[in-house]
Order: sequence, then structure tokens, then C-alpha cells
Amino acid sequence: STLTDVVGPRGGNLLYDVLSSPFVIIVVVQYLSLGIGGVLVVILPLLVLRHSYAGRQKLAHANRDLLAALVKAIETRDPYTSGHSIRVATLAKLIAEDLGLGLKKVDRVRTAALLHDVGKIDPVYSAVILKPHSLTPEERALIQTHATKGADILRDMGSMEKELVTAVRHHHEWFDGTGYPDGLRGEDIPLEARIIMMSDAIDAMLSDRPYRSALSIEKVKSELQRFAGQQFDPSIVKIVLRAKTLERAVDLVTEWRGTQSTSDKVLSVLP
Repeated sequence: STLTDVVGPRGGNLLYDVLSSPFVIIVVVQYLSLGIGGVLVVILPLLVLRHSYAGRQKLAHANRDLLAALVKAIETRDPYTSGHSIRVATLAKLIAEDLGLGLKKVDRVRTAALLHDVGKIDPVYSAVILKPHSLTPEERALIQTHATKGADILRDMGSMEKELVTAVRHHHEWFDGTGYPDGLRGEDIPLEARIIMMSDAIDAMLSDRPYRSALSIEKVKSELQRFAGQQFDPSIVKIVLRAKTLERAVDLVTEWRGTQSTSDKVLSVLP
């Protein structure tokens, strides 16, 4: 056999052998000193843990498929903004990494961003979403309820982290306290929500709309600076501009466009 066959891909077989060697020695010692009963004392808890791990893996895969289905449903409701949730999730991940957040928080931000508009799958929003011109005050008040609706949907799923649900609920809060649904201000707004707010706005500005063409990157930068401290967290604005996050996000979206199905794109940005 070749060296690769022995070592395994990326050294996986060799690593497994090294890690399992102490366990084999423990089993032998237990058998010699206590007989088969001693071996069972060691092995049974490990079998239980293995079964539990396998169950968690199946649940994780099921959750990924469910999230992909939810996002696809959102995209279907508003074909004009197809890909919006995926682009917001990509941008939110980049910003979270630029902020130096840990892997768990980065994954939470990315998933929450992917689901930030999940409330819009409710049929009550259909006519408003597809309306080609400006909304009436009543229609605007209705569409603003999608944030709380989305949080309620995710909370009812049971498997969603509380912080993720909270991020979806508050992703339209403004830094100066004039946003919705709760009028939170400054750092009272969860960090995840502040990141999604900015990512959502950036994608809206970089995308074509029925009433205007996409803005240039330079214009988007100008708008971020203009609304820093009002709509956006000024410290995050500084980091986004310094890290050239906008250019990186546009490059990624360009690479993905037309190369994958919606489901594949969703799964590619999930943790």
C-alpha cells in the first residue's frame, strides 16, 4: 500500500492511531486486572457518547437542510431580491471576522443574517413585498413587523440559540435609537444585530432596485460615513472601510453569480 493509504487523507489515519493508542492500552490493563467487567466499564460509556454524537450530527444536517429550505422560501416570495439573504450572510461573516469575533459568534452572525428576513414568508406581506413603488404609512408599519415575526418563527423552532433569535428581532434597530421594533440605542443593540443592520443596508445599496440602479462602492462608503452614529455603529463603519470589506464582498458575489443553485449557495455559507 502507498504512504497515503497508511497515513490517510491529511494524516487522518495516523492521527486516529496516535489518539486511540492510549485507549487500547487502558482496555488491555482493565482486562488483565478486572476481566471482561473492567473492559465493559470503559467501553459502555464511550458507546453511549458515540451514539449521542451521531445523533447530534444527524440533527445538525437536518437543521442545515431546514435553514436552506427557509431561505429558499424567502427568496421565492421576492424573486427581485433573489440572493439577498445569501449576500447579507456573506458580508456579515466578513464583518464579524474583521471585528475579531470567535468562530462560534461568527457562525451565529452568519446564520442569523441568512435568516434575517424569514418573517417575510408570512402571506400577510405578499402584496407589500411585490409593490413596485413607495409604501403608504400603513404598509410601512406592516412590513416593519417582519422582524418580530421572524424572531417568533425561529423561537418556535426550539433548536435556535436565544442570541440568534434576538439578532433577527433587532436587525432594524438604529444606533441612535430611532429604529424598530424596540427603539434600542447604541450598544444596547446586540452586536450581531448591528452587524446585520449594516450588511443588510450595504447589500441594498449595492443592488439594483425598481426605483434606482445599484450605487457605486464609493457612494456606499460615503453613505456609511454619513450615517455613522445615526443608523450604523460608527466603530463598525471604521473597521469595514479600513478592511476593504465592500470590495471583498462584491468579488465574492461576482464569483458565485450563476455558478450554483440557491440551495447550494445557502449550504455553502452555513457553518
